[in-house]
Amino acid sequence: MKFLSKAIATTLLAASCLFAQQDEATQQAKPAQKDFGVGIRGAFNYNMMYGLGEEWYIYNDSENDIAPSGIGFEVGLGVRLQLLPFMQFTPEVLFEYAKLSQEDGKMERTFKQMSVEFPLLLRVTPIDKVYFVVGPNIELNVSDETELESGVMENEAGKFEHTFPEKMDRKGVQFGITVGGGYYIVGGLSVDFRFNWGMTDVYEGYILNEDTELTSGKLMTFKFGIGYWFM
Repeated sequence: MKFLSKAIATTLLAASCLFAQQDEATQQAKPAQKDFGVGIRGAFNYNMMYGLGEEWYIYNDSENDIAPSGIGFEVGLGVRLQLLPFMQFTPEVLFEYAKLSQEDGKMERTFKQMSVEFPLLLRVTPIDKVYFVVGPNIELNVSDETELESGVMENEAGKFEHTFPEKMDRKGVQFGITVGGGYYIVGGLSVDFRFNWGMTDVYEGYILNEDTELTSGKLMTFKFGIGYWFM
């Protein structure tokens, strides 16, 4: 019995040591979670204005009001700061270009916009490889160009070209809210979808000899992106 007891004790001790070694090896093989990281991100964007006043459709003689919309892209850098095991602060600096157009009855407006965005995002990872982001977005106007194509007007005397006296000035700073989610394909490589809801007017300008103000033009953007963390 004494020999059996010693044998059992020796076996349990050996198994305990083996499991401890295996657990230590597993912990060593698993990469340590870093508190800081740097990455890049690029995205294809679809932009559309909403909340427009009736002044935006003053030349439109149809029943359908077509808001300015168009495509663009963004690219930039981001950093990752670990706050909790499941939460990170991931601010970004992005350069964005967008081209929107609007047909308003007798004329067509084209908006070319370049800006620098600062999304200040919280990233939450509820399960492995899946994450969600939310936070404010600050956009600084870098360059803005508005093209107005005059339309053909017609009266009792016949048809003639008309030049529309519009003046468009894009505001220097806009604010919005960004929400979205993504999936890590492998390692630090991920794909994501984001929605940016603009909270402030994009343009401040005048139409019809400065008698009518263009108001309430806010921008919403749908973003399909890809990102990679270097560290």
